[in-house]
Amino acid sequence: MKNLRMIIFLMIISTVCVLLLSGANLVYERASEIFNVRLFGVILNMFEIKAGENEVKKVFTENFETKIIGGKTYYVSKNKAKGVIVFKTQGPGLWSTIEIVVGIYPDFEKLYGIRVVSQAETPGLGGRISEPQFQARFKDVVIKPSLRIVKFASAPNEVDAVTGASKTSKALEIIINKAVAETEQAFKGKI
Repeated sequence: MKNLRMIIFLMIISTVCVLLLSGANLVYERASEIFNVRLFGVILNMFEIKAGENEVKKVFTENFETKIIGGKTYYVSKNKAKGVIVFKTQGPGLWSTIEIVVGIYPDFEKLYGIRVVSQAETPGLGGRISEPQFQARFKDVVIKPSLRIVKFASAPNEVDAVTGASKTSKALEIIINKAVAETEQAFKGKI
């Protein structure tokens, strides 16, 4: 009798644990789906491709091919700016982690553009990296030998920094250059 109660108790505990883990997995999958739709929307915005709220995923898959290389996910444009490689990357800013989406032409000579996904830099200073006007400065900028974010841009590989936010600007420069080098290495011989 004592053993039977122990077995029933263990079966109930096991069932509850399985249900909790299944529920947690469903929540994780849903949160992951929401994040991906948000990321796809940011990428579509970079390419100026319009999509309604409920059709972002469909429009994205029509316009981009997903490639996983070395455990990292890349998106390659199939239509507009065909062959542009897009990926999400991140790195330390002055006060927070800066997450960005970077688009690179397949010859690895120029950026297609960038979009800031998240950051918590100083509002009005480093936080200005999220402004569309700042992000537009990166459209078609040369990245060879490397991108430079400087006070007064005068060369094809230079972008004007955010005034009063030199450390955030430098951090963004490092994040982009590191990610570009890693992506070029990952795609070497695959394009």
